[in-house]
Amino acid sequence: MVWLDSRNVGRAGGTGVATYARGLQECLVAMGFQTRFLWDHNPDQAEMRAGGAAQRILRFLRALVPVRRIGSGYRQSGEAYPLVPDLYRIAHVHFRICRHLLRLRAPMPPAIMFWTYPLAAIVENTVNVVTIHDLIPLTHPDLTGIRPDFLRRLLTELVRRADVVVTVSETVRQQIMDRLGVPADRVFNLYQLAGVSRHEREQMVDAPQVAPQGCFVCIGRVEKRKNIERLVDAHARSATRRPLVLLGPDGDDMPDFTPRTPQQRIIRVPWCSRLSLLRTLADAHALLFPSMAEGFGLPIIEAMALGVPVLTSRGGATEEIAGQAAVLVDAHDIQDITRGIRVLDGLCAGMPAWETLRAAGLRQAEKFSPAAQKARLAAFYAQLRFRFPDLPLPS
Repeated sequence: MVWLDSRNVGRAGGTGVATYARGLQECLVAMGFQTRFLWDHNPDQAEMRAGGAAQRILRFLRALVPVRRIGSGYRQSGEAYPLVPDLYRIAHVHFRICRHLLRLRAPMPPAIMFWTYPLAAIVENTVNVVTIHDLIPLTHPDLTGIRPDFLRRLLTELVRRADVVVTVSETVRQQIMDRLGVPADRVFNLYQLAGVSRHEREQMVDAPQVAPQGCFVCIGRVEKRKNIERLVDAHARSATRRPLVLLGPDGDDMPDFTPRTPQQRIIRVPWCSRLSLLRTLADAHALLFPSMAEGFGLPIIEAMALGVPVLTSRGGATEEIAGQAAVLVDAHDIQDITRGIRVLDGLCAGMPAWETLRAAGLRQAEKFSPAAQKARLAAFYAQLRFRFPDLPLPS
């Protein structure tokens, strides 16, 4: 049995981490593992709100207890699931007060507790695997509102207590070794399942259209880290007639994405369904993703899987994930981003350069397919069994 935390799959709207968690579960099930999500609320109901003063006081008192017992809940279908009410908020408060991880105790613990995100908890009497997606608050503290001192304390404690650390790119793996001092044999890069499923391809053609065909699209939170202001400047300088669609929720900061010229068209889509997002991406002329810092860069592979050309940042995880299948630019150089937009703007389907870029993207996307991800997980599990011989073989 493998448990995964539900911290992000249970959140309204979904996140990149939710995609990682669901993809991980999908591959584990395909490999023959039984899986369960560890919930902090009834998954058939809405996520519990943070609450008022009385709820915060109760959470504070519960956070003082060093060990929480994992109980069971039951879905409407009758399926049982492990449950610790309000777990993830309590664990956060516990760590802030006590400076160590909340210990969780289960009558029948799983063989593996696979944490899909750095959370301030650990399950006793099992193999704890912790995923660290990026170190952006440490490497680029000016690009995020997360306090680097708090995150460093949490990550330092997690890598000390976890049996294994995994991440989603070689870029982040090296950062974890360098900045957190984790030995190379304790941190593994699994990448992640990414792309567009057959079911999504079939369904997205009927999804509501939220942007015009042939546009340039940028997908992700509209915030400083995504380099929105330089992108808008470069789009204006390119003199393209294609609109720029900014598709994603507002970030913690609010970059200026107002048009720089009367001719420039900026279309803001703060939210749409997953299927409408994929339709917009499939209909786009290209994805523009000159982010200043990423741990992976999910839109890059989703665009490539749909045969859509990509512009992204040179260096770091974005170049690693894109490989040689994208137009690479200096994220800090507006002139270079402008050059990249003009290159893509001048290409059309059927042109040799366009078809070469499209074919390279499709090949790159295959590296993150279900088959490729299952192969990486199988190799990872073989190494886990070498270190922990009592781990059972999948059925």
